[in-house]
Amino acid sequence: MEYPAQKFEELSRRLKSMAIPPEFDLELFLPDRDGVDYPKVVITYIEGDEEGPQKELVFNEAYWTSSVENLLGAVMHQLKALMEELQSFEGE
Repeated sequence: MEYPAQKFEELSRRLKSMAIPPEFDLELFLPDRDGVDYPKVVITYIEGDEEGPQKELVFNEAYWTSSVENLLGAVMHQLKALMEELQSFEGE
């Protein structure tokens, strides 16, 4: 299957326009731009000047037929999961 570059460029544009809490950094790495094997999103919790826990979502070929909305949903699911992990950690 051929890598759907346009779909992931659209995902990149949509991610940049989303309201992400300021304590989280969200980076999208693309094969044709960043030299990775598969597109991936890295979500990092930033506390002050230090990086905290991360979640990484790799979009292998199984994701390539998904819509941009479904890809966005997967990213938001990972962001929410990281937020919940941090909240449960703070509650201990």
